[in-house]
Amino acid sequence: MPKKDISAELAENDGGVYKVRLFVAADNPNKQVSIGWVVLDTNKNSAYDITRDEEHPDKLNLDAGKYKSFSDKCLKPANKDASQAIAGTRLPFAFDRYFQCATGAAKADECADRFHAYPVSALGSELRSQIDSSMDTVLFLPPVADLKVVLAGRAETDVNIYILYAFKNGKLVAKQTVGKMDGETILTFDISKDYLITTYERNGSIKSKIKNVGHFKMNNDGKFIVCTTANPTCK
Repeated sequence: MPKKDISAELAENDGGVYKVRLFVAADNPNKQVSIGWVVLDTNKNSAYDITRDEEHPDKLNLDAGKYKSFSDKCLKPANKDASQAIAGTRLPFAFDRYFQCATGAAKADECADRFHAYPVSALGSELRSQIDSSMDTVLFLPPVADLKVVLAGRAETDVNIYILYAFKNGKLVAKQTVGKMDGETILTFDISKDYLITTYERNGSIKSKIKNVGHFKMNNDGKFIVCTTANPTCK
């Protein structure tokens, strides 16, 4: 398998010990296939393959110089100040483009500094306990008034799902499913700069004809208002 086809995602960060998922794009454009898991222990400058057995990892032989350079430049700065390491994802947000960037199907210059996806552990224990426990990825979107807005996704199961969460003072006030892929029906979405959310329902694949379009908007209280066909911008 060509190395260029393999993508990596930081799934956990426990005090400088990183759990990394390796995956490739599946034949279905809305799916990913995990091909392995590794642990990068930057405290001991070591790495382990846990794909076969997490309780009995296989130690990897690495170029010590290159590994230390990568750790110092890319991992340790984020570990020293996690708050500065978290970057927000700007709006507008187009799911189709995000998925292309996440799976390596888009050109690098089309994705650079555009989407910032993090393992769900970046959410913090207080907020994490209030979302669906199966979520594995989060993106931090711009706030709405005094609301913290998070887009959470699950891509490790047969049914992928994306939910928009709104928090106020650390408490969940609203949530809305905006995307879902279950092998038969595909629901994708766009989010505009003023939080107008448009969903597109298809049968089969992402290239299939759109059969239903929905519009709703999140207001300053975190409520999701359904827009009518005659008034898709909710004005």
